[in-house]
Amino acid sequence: MIERRFGLTREVMVYYSPYDDLQLRAFERLPQVQEDQPRRPTQDLFMIYAPDPLTERKLNDWTVREPYAVVGLPLAGVTPVEAASQLLSALTDRLAARNLYEETLPVTGRDFFGRKDLLISLAEELRRGRVCGVFGLRKTGKTSLMKELGRRFESANSTKRIFILRDLEDLPTEPERHVPRLLADLTTSLLPRLREHGLRTHELRHLPKEPEFGEFRRALQATLGDKSSGDVQFVIAFDEIESFVGPETAHANQRPHVPELLGALRSLVQENDNFNVLISGLTSAVLEAGLLYGRENPLFAWAKPFFMPPLSMESASDLVEELGRRMAVEWKPEALDVVYSLTEGHVFLHRTLCARIAGALPRDLSGRTVTEDLVIQCVRPWRRGIAEQVHQMMLSMRRFYPEEADVLGLIREGVLSSDEVEEAYPAAMNHLINLGLIAEEDGEFQLTAFSRLALGKK
Repeated sequence: MIERRFGLTREVMVYYSPYDDLQLRAFERLPQVQEDQPRRPTQDLFMIYAPDPLTERKLNDWTVREPYAVVGLPLAGVTPVEAASQLLSALTDRLAARNLYEETLPVTGRDFFGRKDLLISLAEELRRGRVCGVFGLRKTGKTSLMKELGRRFESANSTKRIFILRDLEDLPTEPERHVPRLLADLTTSLLPRLREHGLRTHELRHLPKEPEFGEFRRALQATLGDKSSGDVQFVIAFDEIESFVGPETAHANQRPHVPELLGALRSLVQENDNFNVLISGLTSAVLEAGLLYGRENPLFAWAKPFFMPPLSMESASDLVEELGRRMAVEWKPEALDVVYSLTEGHVFLHRTLCARIAGALPRDLSGRTVTEDLVIQCVRPWRRGIAEQVHQMMLSMRRFYPEEADVLGLIREGVLSSDEVEEAYPAAMNHLINLGLIAEEDGEFQLTAFSRLALGKK
């Protein structure tokens, strides 16, 4: 019963502490003790026994800060029936207190759902040495996809593959400081990985604190071209590319460092079969614009763009049911259908709606079943709760796709027919469809669930 109700498919590690005063350091060691086990147990649940009468109170305090749950086993002196009852109650309280749908950080491994076709396509592009980009609105899972791709890329051959992911969102405010900071950070990320694989580091180690393009390129080329690196595959991935490129790409001479860096990366890819680059973010102009700040775009018509698709019904249901089992939540099939009809697989909408629903459930096991009626009851508070975030997502979209935002408004108001809007704005329509803001059904363009929510149209 416990395995089915709580979605446990592996053994659960039990930690024994003989001391009357359970210490925080013992609690903090649990993940490492788990790593040392010959067989990998359940990753996000531990059980612990300690003859400390304050065990439960301590666990309540300590687990607030951790991504895993820890359940205290009943103390000695109770009957087997009482112990079983106490354990079930403790499991329910601990697991039901979590809301795994509320995850806002990138996820990988068993917490990553869907996008299998896109992962396969990207892995093939990396294998073939072709630069590509992944684009989509904010909160659509791009960073999770990049991290999962990197995890799978390296795990396929950990001794011969290096994947470096650099988030560009924390670049300095002043564009002129972007390149020195970025190159210094890349050097800092690369050196320990190169040492780990026994590869050449001399040139990178002796770069100045804030290297210039040419210095970094020559140093990295020395590593890539060294005979020790011949059978090692390198991928450098840049996330949140819009923070580096900026929205005003048509303005000449504003950010000359953008095409310069892209050109340097392209030349490294062309000259080295063991090196590739991956880009992700909101704006696809970095691959699609012919000119960037008055100069030819080195990646135009050379790198391949991909866009984040919505979750399929199957993947969305897997996410909801699997995470639900870890919280002792069961879903009726019709409830899953209603949720998907409201979100159409948009991952932000899907997770936030499920989080709202899970938050409305009692902790009592008998009441942790989601019905169609409960979903409908949660819709209005869910819409109010995410309204500002959806608004901000649309503002970001408008900054980087101003024409597309205007065309979306025309479609909402019904100013033009589908044929007229297709004729007048083919490129903008292509972006709107790829971004999941418009869907084409039977030759007609329709607003998606996200667009309807964002534009206030039912």
